[in-house]
Amino acid sequence: MTADQMVAERGLATTVRPQPGTTVPRTAGRTTLDGAFAVTALRRPGAVAVQDARGPLTYGRADAQAGLLGSLLVRGGVQLGDPVIVHCDDHRQSLVAQLAVLKAGGVCVPVPPGTDEHRLTAVAALTGASAVVCSAATRDRWRYRPVLVLDDPRTLRLTAARRLERALPRSAPHEAAHLLVSGTGRSVTGQLADHVAWRLALTGRSRAAGVPVRQVSVSGPPGTPHALSALWWAVACGGTLYALPAPGAPVPVSVRAGVMVSSPDAYAGLVADLPMRPRLVQLLGGAVPGELAARHFAALPGTPLRAEFAPGGGAFPWTVRDITSPEDTLDERVIGRAAPDVRIRVLDGNHRAVPARRSGELCAKGAALPFDTIHQLGRGTSPTGHPGLPGHPALLRSGTPVLRRADGRLELAGTAAPAGATGRNDTADRPAPPR
Repeated sequence: MTADQMVAERGLATTVRPQPGTTVPRTAGRTTLDGAFAVTALRRPGAVAVQDARGPLTYGRADAQAGLLGSLLVRGGVQLGDPVIVHCDDHRQSLVAQLAVLKAGGVCVPVPPGTDEHRLTAVAALTGASAVVCSAATRDRWRYRPVLVLDDPRTLRLTAARRLERALPRSAPHEAAHLLVSGTGRSVTGQLADHVAWRLALTGRSRAAGVPVRQVSVSGPPGTPHALSALWWAVACGGTLYALPAPGAPVPVSVRAGVMVSSPDAYAGLVADLPMRPRLVQLLGGAVPGELAARHFAALPGTPLRAEFAPGGGAFPWTVRDITSPEDTLDERVIGRAAPDVRIRVLDGNHRAVPARRSGELCAKGAALPFDTIHQLGRGTSPTGHPGLPGHPALLRSGTPVLRRADGRLELAGTAAPAGATGRNDTADRPAPPR
């Protein structure tokens, strides 16, 4: 261990446990993501928040590190509502980075570690982010932007030498927490989601799961939609996010009976050799093919499968379908019913509702969904032509043709949704009104 690392470790170690007389932060009620995390950190500082190949990260240590890093961000000029790109190569660093940005009052822009240069350029151009929180492994991707490298000894020295900013936390329930970028190549859009949307979406998922959630397993790298959803689901339940190891590696007994979150594409490569027997498998993303559902029940006969349909690679489900037996896999075009706190509409080309059994575009709005969509820097597409307001979501469009069946469930109609289709507002193709 180098001298720099020893100084940093000593500095961080002194702030892991709450000091005598510590009070719960003013936003620590279960209304903000970082506030809910702070409550668990104060009550159970030794509980494990994230477990991956590099070891465990406790709630107390993560909250302490995030507070110090958030203080650095504030002193570095991050203002309320500023987008900050989070580009980390493991789930532990991703959690700390997101918490730091939220405590500083910024908006997290998560990016998976394997993102190519063109995509990174498009994300930076769309969001207008001027700051990046990253790992040493992803630092070289941001040579021309200010970066805060989590595992750099210089960053650790700074956090050890500075005190916690008294203004923290600066988050608020109806302020944007994440700007989630979707799309393909350089054609990207961003969706703004507040803390309340996360809370409602995760609460609805927990109620529907029907099982106590203490261990949430996730496949793949951090920053993907299903990884973000799994992380904050674990945090909302006060549980542990477990990153599945490489094939062949052992899995702790406590994790084998938890729940698993993945995407349909990622799960297709895991289901045959899954090193655990979860009580529930939750798939977030596109429609689940019947062949994949059949393989699931062949490998895990007694494990229910829950499919959350999120158009365009989003992190918030629009519809939910419970697949409890092999017989439910026969009609693979069914995507279920509206998720909790989501209102679904099926509209024609003139934005009028269509009757049952007639196809139209899947549209949605609700407090459990993003409240606005950004198509270019600084511009949203709410019905007024101006950025939407948190807590007052605009109607989102998916570009996906569906029809409503007689039993109220929705099914895909015609061809599947085009690659890269993203949820967008119902005025996305209209010019802004004159000023």
